[in-house]
Amino acid sequence: MNIHITNKDYLWSYAGVFLSLLANVIMTPFVMYFLDGNSFGLWGVFQSLSAITTLFDFGFSTTFSRNINYCWNGADRLIKNGIICSESSKPNFYLMKETMKACRIVFLMLASLAFILLSTIGTLYIDYISFSIEGQTPVISWFIYSLAIFLNLYFGYYGSFLRGVGAISDVNKATVLSRLTQIILTIFLLWLGYGLVGISVAYLVYGTLFRQLAKIRFYRFKGIGEGLKKITVFLPRKEIQSIFLVVWHNAWREGLVSLSNYLANQSCTIINSLYMPLTQTGAYSLAVQIASAISQISAVMYTANQPVLQSVCINNDTEKEKRTMSLIIVSFTFLNIVGLFFTVTIGLPLLRFIRPEAVVSISVMLGIGLYQFILKFRNCYTSYFSCTNRIPYVKAFLMSSIGCVMLAIICMGYFSWGVWGLIGSQLISQGVYNAWAWTRKAHQEMKLSFQDTITLGSDELRKILLDFFRRRGKK
Repeated sequence: MNIHITNKDYLWSYAGVFLSLLANVIMTPFVMYFLDGNSFGLWGVFQSLSAITTLFDFGFSTTFSRNINYCWNGADRLIKNGIICSESSKPNFYLMKETMKACRIVFLMLASLAFILLSTIGTLYIDYISFSIEGQTPVISWFIYSLAIFLNLYFGYYGSFLRGVGAISDVNKATVLSRLTQIILTIFLLWLGYGLVGISVAYLVYGTLFRQLAKIRFYRFKGIGEGLKKITVFLPRKEIQSIFLVVWHNAWREGLVSLSNYLANQSCTIINSLYMPLTQTGAYSLAVQIASAISQISAVMYTANQPVLQSVCINNDTEKEKRTMSLIIVSFTFLNIVGLFFTVTIGLPLLRFIRPEAVVSISVMLGIGLYQFILKFRNCYTSYFSCTNRIPYVKAFLMSSIGCVMLAIICMGYFSWGVWGLIGSQLISQGVYNAWAWTRKAHQEMKLSFQDTITLGSDELRKILLDFFRRRGKK
């Protein structure tokens, strides 16, 4: 079943990403106002540690989503490496149900392991760095936050299922509603004086609501629930194990990629917290959040078109593949430049007015923004390989990330270069290879020149905008 992305899907994708990211942007002034400097810095550490869910996911979410897409497009079977082009346009519900069963078992084990580690080692770490904050508030807040991480990780597969079948609007509608709930609840609980505990409770409510909404929408999407109900035969244990082994072949590679992304990005906030005061850590963490938000908003076309890329690959539609990739690259680059410009000219001055000590300089913001651009731009191209069920970049990603952490520790601990030591370490580690190598390799395989990328991408973006305004005009 071919997957097509409509303007409605794009609009809900932007709404979902905007609200997901603006959740922190909207909440940040309130958090800065109601929390003292140390608690605000600790909140930044919470957010960095929450990103550890990507480590415990270990690539299974992405891999299962991709294989659900193959089932939806009529694949007869799943293989470890590469894809088998589909000759059927009908979903394979039997194979889909097997894949979903394997997915539930895997994520229950992963989420349980995550909670055990976060509630023990994580609690000890939080207690260690929060010595300047009186009382048990940091530990209590972290326990609630850890529980939220457990639930988000365990039930996160429903969001992956929706993306796998191309239900982009549905997954983003669930995101919008749950994020709005989180924002309102966070502000309300902060106003009541619950501080970090209130923020953690609101995060727990967000995750619980999102997973329930995503589950309902998945089973209602294009008769999926009815199709799966018709599969009443017993699913043999050996077949479930076989699915797991197929998925595991690339999942562990995706997991190492997630680990490398964490080390290359979020670990630097933790390193910063070991060498710098919590107030400065909070300023750095805020800048990383803003730059990451810009990159994620810019990458909406990339996120929304992942199921399309997977669909065109399994259906061997090379022309649409080139146009989709070009659209992703052109839209991402343009929006990232625009977003960073408005951040340094409008965003930073506004935040500096609220709390000057919690805002980095323009030069630091530009340095962090450049690094976040490189990371996401790189990922736009590596998605081409992952959509064809290949993960050739795992070794290069891991080596660069380990190098980044080592350089950051040396620059911070030995040379005392502060935040510029972190930024320099990040830029050097990616610039050596990953920033350009996968871009060149993808272009070679697709037989797509950079000039054609700009031409095709601009053309596709123009079509989307013209169609959007034409529809608005008719209304």
